[in-house]
Amino acid sequence: MAKDMERIQKAIRDELQKKQKYVKTMKEFSAKGTNEQRVNFVLSLPVVKKQIHLEDYDNGKDAEESCQIRSKGNQFFQKKNYLKSLKLYTASVLKAPVTNMKCFDEVDSMVETKDVDLANAYANRSAALFHLKDYAACIWNAELAFRFGYPKENHYKLHDRQGKCYRKLHDFSKAKISFQTALGCVDSSLLDEKKKRNLSHDLQRQVEEVTSEGSNLDLEDKMEEDSGQIVNHFHADVPEIDKRFMNSVFLSASSNVSLRESAEMGRGLMASTDIRVGDIVAVEKPYASVNLPEKEGDYCSHCSKRINSPVPCQQCCDVAYCSLQCQEEAWTEYHKTECKIIRHVQNMKSKLGHLALRMVLKAGYPFLIQGRSNLSAEDVTENIGYNRNGCYDSEDYNALYNLVNHGDKRTPEDLFNKAVQSVYLLRCLKLTPFFKDCPAGQEMDAESYIGGHILRQIQMLPCNAHEISEIQWKPGDPTATETIEIGSGAYALLSLINHSCDPSVVRHTYGNVCVVRAIKSIKKGEEILDNYGALYPLTVREERRAKLQPQYFFDCNCDACQLDLPLYFDIPEDVPVFKCENCSGPVFISQESHLADSECSSCHQKQDLTKTVTRLQESTSEYHAALEQVLAGTDMQASLEVLLSHLEFLTLHISLPWRDINNCQEAIKQCFATQANSYILL
Repeated sequence: MAKDMERIQKAIRDELQKKQKYVKTMKEFSAKGTNEQRVNFVLSLPVVKKQIHLEDYDNGKDAEESCQIRSKGNQFFQKKNYLKSLKLYTASVLKAPVTNMKCFDEVDSMVETKDVDLANAYANRSAALFHLKDYAACIWNAELAFRFGYPKENHYKLHDRQGKCYRKLHDFSKAKISFQTALGCVDSSLLDEKKKRNLSHDLQRQVEEVTSEGSNLDLEDKMEEDSGQIVNHFHADVPEIDKRFMNSVFLSASSNVSLRESAEMGRGLMASTDIRVGDIVAVEKPYASVNLPEKEGDYCSHCSKRINSPVPCQQCCDVAYCSLQCQEEAWTEYHKTECKIIRHVQNMKSKLGHLALRMVLKAGYPFLIQGRSNLSAEDVTENIGYNRNGCYDSEDYNALYNLVNHGDKRTPEDLFNKAVQSVYLLRCLKLTPFFKDCPAGQEMDAESYIGGHILRQIQMLPCNAHEISEIQWKPGDPTATETIEIGSGAYALLSLINHSCDPSVVRHTYGNVCVVRAIKSIKKGEEILDNYGALYPLTVREERRAKLQPQYFFDCNCDACQLDLPLYFDIPEDVPVFKCENCSGPVFISQESHLADSECSSCHQKQDLTKTVTRLQESTSEYHAALEQVLAGTDMQASLEVLLSHLEFLTLHISLPWRDINNCQEAIKQCFATQANSYILL
């Protein structure tokens, strides 16, 4: 298999230096003015051809190995070690070959196949899931077993198991249908006549019981928590923007968002109406996303949702999905091409290189070639990116193509290394049918053009891609909380939000869908500001700027940097500084001062702070009670409402820095994080 990208780049550099060609090569490369020209130049280098040599490899599917793994799973299942058996059955599912790819037929994607090894693995996994009380997953694993040709003589087992699951889930009508279907399958079983009679009697009894339970069910019963314990919590339903407040231009944003442009910051987003603390600003699905290679198998390769019982790609063992829907969407959008080269791509050890490839694969060769006149320009302006209807659509490749990539600020060495990555990915694509529609004699031209797109995205992504993450936490033990990275996504709208070391919004991912909420009151006309990984309470200004500049190519001059706000433990917590009701300037109070005669230090307007101070005391008391509940991991939703109300009061009336503002923001982030991708540590 191929070496990782850093080793390839080093080998190319070392050989050029050894032959005393490095300086000349870099000089010639520096003269290339477009990404297409850069890729074409690197493609022609003999040393690159020597170092990047890729071949086809086996897809890893193996029926015999699948059966062996399933047999080991059976041993643990018999010992009632259901978690271990679940892992082995899953490994068996991933290894089992599929002989019929009609499941991806656009005409009939639900056609049944005859892949008994895979069907048996799904059936066994459904049994383990039933004992683990993950009833919903048990049901659809049984459905997958049917779909892939589970032997008809055993159908009664799965229908019976599905009936029991539906019964646990209080869906008595479906439970009745399942038991009746199982009853109809008894004659096809290989059981002797006595066992058939006993089984039929048992199934008939269950039909009668669920019929009675269904007729006697009342609302209170339906709300009982006897519906089965989910093996682990992943995320709540993805929040949606109210249809009344959909943005007609920025399709992933709420209507309170509009474009802001400035010479200093370029494009950004601003509030077109007042935004309250906790309001949803945007809900965006990425154009494309990738998981870290070590996260494949534990998270859906298409939507990044954590998975207990993954659905495999039917042609390779290197990715897994949370559902047939994700499996089929991934196949249609990019994996049909990516499938046979996925291991080469992962061996690069470059998640952003992989993401750039997926973006190009999703756009597709025909689209890119047809749009060549519009997509070859290197001097695109930041006003471009809207579709023909004047909308900024996160599903439109043009929106991503026109994001800033800072190519003019990169060193020749950096661009050369990124061009080598692009050539590596082109070599991968040459092992696939990606270029099958390229006219004879135009292969080199087409490769250079497509490579130029890959190179552009590889430059764009370091300063625009966003992390997909998950919080791992233990209720009642805040010290056990940890945020882990799952992967990265390309989000056209999020990329427009500029940075602040004291941001006004926070991001959380539900699978790979990013939800942006306000963590400050944002007034109409104010810019909406995100954080790029440098928060003022955690890092001093010089370190923040040093971290941001190499990746994002700007010297941060946000309010927190201008004011040089202190680190967390130096933030005041005793006496707050209030905001002037006239100019938002500082209003200082002391034990000697009279609240009714408070004066703004900026505009010198007199104001009465008596009611404000009283409300602060009341709100703070409620906040502390809610904070205790958050730390204990109980009543999170009720606590969240109190925290949001308190933070809104603070951001409207208290000047920074003030420690309760930071604490309240962090507690709110924790509440939202547990609704998004989250994993409860057992």
